[in-house]
This record gives sequence, C-alpha cells and structure tokens, in this order.
Amino acid sequence: MKKSIIGKYGSTGVQKAIDGAVFDLLQSIVVFPVENETKYSDSKGNILPNAFLLKKGATARDLAYKVHTDIGEGFIGAIDCRTQRRIGADAELKSGDVIKILSRK
Repeated sequence: MKKSIIGKYGSTGVQKAIDGAVFDLLQSIVVFPVENETKYSDSKGNILPNAFLLKKGATARDLAYKVHTDIGEGFIGAIDCRTQRRIGADAELKSGDVIKILSRK
C-alpha cells in the first residue's frame, strides 16, 4: 500500500479531503489564540496550545467569545502576534492568525 498509493500519489488523500471539506466547503478558518504574544504560548509555556475553527469573516471579538463568554464580554482588543499590531473588535481574521486577546476579565 505504501509503495502503490503513497509512492504514486504522495498521500492517501484523506487529509486533502478533510481540508477541502473544512476550509472550502464549510468556509472555515483556523485561528490560534495565545496568552504570550512573543512566545506564542499559554501561561504554562505550551506553544500554540489551542486552535479554533471559525467561519470565514470571523472577527477578533468572535474569537474572544469562542475562547470563553467572559473573555468576549470583557473584550477590549487583540494583538496580531505576527505583526505585533493591535487590532480592534471588528478586525477580520485570516486562517493561520495567531492572536492575543485583550480582556478586562
């Protein structure tokens, strides 16, 4: 099987089918919320500990609510960790974004 399928096609095609269903058919994006914007980690030092699937067009505030209702309610902004720029509540996220949420809670 390894030689006849993977050797010939490069993969079984399962991951490509899943990616197509999630990203193309369901119009989703994947976003990574972090607590430490320079190390891309949570408070325990785990690198990119979570990934959330959101609908295309989702905003920084949508991500905050997805993480936790209290964080969404206390949302005051977010930081795009790649650019180190502060983004507002209505900033549309892109697939692969690494975001630190700023919240009063």
